[in-house]
Amino acid sequence: MYIRKARMSDLKTVIAISRKNRFEVMRDWKDAISSENSEMFLLVDGKMIRGFTGLIYHDWNRTIQVMDVFLEPDLRGRGMGIKLIKFLVSRARRQSNRYRCLIAEAPAIGGIDKFYRKAGFRKCGYNDRYYANGGKNIAIWMSLDLVPAKR
Repeated sequence: MYIRKARMSDLKTVIAISRKNRFEVMRDWKDAISSENSEMFLLVDGKMIRGFTGLIYHDWNRTIQVMDVFLEPDLRGRGMGIKLIKFLVSRARRQSNRYRCLIAEAPAIGGIDKFYRKAGFRKCGYNDRYYANGGKNIAIWMSLDLVPAKR
């Protein structure tokens, strides 16, 4: 499997995978692929797109945000999500002269925050009103410094 940048011709498959994950089904994936402030990357097996992720660039506070990781259900638990995150971390580190940290939001269910910790992230906050479910789920915010702190 390899990772490549998403193209507009991939939009239909990206939407289908996001629906299978039942997460962010209302996101404007067309904008995510075409925006100057974001990049999307696909996990490809042969000619089949099996997952995707992306980065959102926030110039106002010099952060890059992980757009989430979406995988075909049969790939979960097989190291493909970590492969995508490590790719994003590597890509973000190459831009450390412009951006100071990589951030990610994870629901406080299913151990997703542990997934990010495996990639070197640390918990940096939470928001109990982030999701539109009346506070039933809490968003955990994770961060990874791209530039070591100056002492």
